[in-house]
Amino acid sequence: MNQAPSTHERNGTAPAKAYHRRAIAPSVDVFENADELLIIADVPGVPNDGIDLQVQSDTLTLTARRETSGEGPPALVREYDEADFTATFRIPAGIDTSAIVAETKHGTLVVRLPKAAAAKARKIVVRPRSGG
Repeated sequence: MNQAPSTHERNGTAPAKAYHRRAIAPSVDVFENADELLIIADVPGVPNDGIDLQVQSDTLTLTARRETSGEGPPALVREYDEADFTATFRIPAGIDTSAIVAETKHGTLVVRLPKAAAAKARKIVVRPRSGG
């Protein structure tokens, strides 16, 4: 007879109570386009008030905390345990740190680091030389 896993086992090996808060590095992608750098980080189960972004000098630090709720029925399997997320990024020259913005949607954090006007590529018009 097949039975659902008990609340004390995960894949028949480890007691569920053995899982505690852990520090993890979130999965992150970094993209660059003409106007900005984009940092996209997975932070599943973390509410907006559980995310902290700090800019100091040329460093952006992301810390986040995921809490589990004691509400509802006990989980048979829990892979989204309580966790602390931490990631640090070096901000390259030419980023306008005062204009950095961040938003979350469906467990994904998107941080936009806009390039300063002086750092953006611009086309230089070549004109004919006037006079003599």
